[in-house]
Amino acid sequence: MNPPVRMAAPSLRSEDYRALVEGSPDGHAVVAAGRIVYANPAFVRLAGFALGEDVVGRSFVDLFEPERQQAVADRLAAEGPEGQAGVFVDERLHRHDGTFAETEMAFVPLASAEGPVHVVAREVGAQRRSHEQMAALAYVDALTGLPNRRLFNDRLGIAMAQARRYRHRLAVVFVDLDHFKPVNDTLGHSAGDELLKAVADRLGSCVRQGDTVARLAGDEFTLLLPGIHFTEDVAKVSRKLVEAMRQPFKIRGRDLHISASGGISIYPDDAQDAETLLANADIAMYRAKQHGRGTFENYSSALSAPAAQEGSLEQTLRGALDRDEMSLYYQPILHLATGRIVGVEALLRWQHPERGLVFPKDFLSLADFTGLLIAIGPRLIEKACAQTREWHKRGSKGLVVAVNLSSNELQQPDLLGHVEKALAATGLDPAALQLEIPEGYAMQDLERTIETLRALKALGVSLAIDGFGSGYSSLARLRRLPIDTLKMNLSFVRGATTDPDDAALVTAVIAVAHSLKLQVIAQGVETEAQVALLRSLQCDGVQGYVWSPPVPAAECERLLTEGAIASPPAGSRGATRP
Repeated sequence: MNPPVRMAAPSLRSEDYRALVEGSPDGHAVVAAGRIVYANPAFVRLAGFALGEDVVGRSFVDLFEPERQQAVADRLAAEGPEGQAGVFVDERLHRHDGTFAETEMAFVPLASAEGPVHVVAREVGAQRRSHEQMAALAYVDALTGLPNRRLFNDRLGIAMAQARRYRHRLAVVFVDLDHFKPVNDTLGHSAGDELLKAVADRLGSCVRQGDTVARLAGDEFTLLLPGIHFTEDVAKVSRKLVEAMRQPFKIRGRDLHISASGGISIYPDDAQDAETLLANADIAMYRAKQHGRGTFENYSSALSAPAAQEGSLEQTLRGALDRDEMSLYYQPILHLATGRIVGVEALLRWQHPERGLVFPKDFLSLADFTGLLIAIGPRLIEKACAQTREWHKRGSKGLVVAVNLSSNELQQPDLLGHVEKALAATGLDPAALQLEIPEGYAMQDLERTIETLRALKALGVSLAIDGFGSGYSSLARLRRLPIDTLKMNLSFVRGATTDPDDAALVTAVIAVAHSLKLQVIAQGVETEAQVALLRSLQCDGVQGYVWSPPVPAAECERLLTEGAIASPPAGSRGATRP
């Protein structure tokens, strides 16, 4: 409540005082015997009238709602020079047009308790609404309407206090969108904002009414799930989230496919305070990114040590290129109909100065996540091209080398230039280079993918979709892509000889791919039984430990020398492409 405003009782005959009151933005009125005897223009507008003569002579209490009229009348009669005169109090003015005005009013006697009363009124509704909106913005994300980081932290603190008191569990889920940047880059930030709002709605549809979905920043969201009785309850939510995110988002007439990776941390199992709980969920989310994305990972104490080590691993990785610690291993690809090696896949290895040989699963995701793979990629392509050119000179002229491209590499505007430079520098026939595109990225933004692949295809290289069957795409959509080869996900192949459903899937993939004039390479082949099945289904090629693991260039050359390397007859499917 504001302090009393003590006003003198100047005469309305004073020209200076009249000019001051007439021009005041606050409403001024004089009430005598319960009726308005004077009203300045601001008070006339506040009361909802057009002219001063429409106000003068009216009952003052009639300007208020019926339930407040007696209280206002009592106040007019009770105010005196020694009372609470001049104190601004909240009153709701019933305007002449039927609307209401939230006001602050002060009643100031002009002479005595029985004499006229000077009423000062100011509208505060708009100001208060503005303050309320500002307060809301401090706790609500302006784009999605979700709680922001500040409100989420407040709710998390309250929820943890309740969980501690009643011995309940709660879960925090840290969610980060996969490959969100290409949406902004290709469709613009406004489309990205539409996608974020759609994601917010979809996340909200996956949780209970008492749960909280918040947006922390960018494409990062968090979920607070209080009242958890069993950890399986959280697993159910995470499966629901994964499935929901795999459904396409309709943005500006396009179907956008985007997945999300998440980390789960549970109180009190994984942490005793809010900061550590969130940090552990973040660690688990990062691990989900490393394990292929589109999944949710539970936090465990075993994750903390690797997370701490990765900072030092990243620093060492940054210098690995300059120290020439990166090398390529090659895995042969066999043409099933002839049993000949028709291609090799180039796979990156890191000869760490202390750890020895480091495999891609231990550093490739980190390199991609930190952007280091963008620097590694062009050197890898050129190195693979140079080695293949040497093999061609030594008699393996039908050999094709396959090189994987990461999603970050595919987003680089100078990718085409890197490939052209590698081919020019090594003199390799473009037809001997195959670039493999991750299935998840290929299906994420179809229009941009088609544009990028067509540009690469124009160089004369061949293109393959890597890991088909990981859950992102459909064979029907593949017909729009200018690709030559489909590489089946190893999960299909592994179960094909024991699981009828997997066998049916492999059969369908091969048949439909062939109808689209695509070659099919089965990855991860480990047994002769799998080879026999794939041969019976007319799969074009196989790659896996059944023939050879990835080996250094010298060992691969021995395999090439021992195996017959030749171009199969013209028109034979799978003859010249791995």
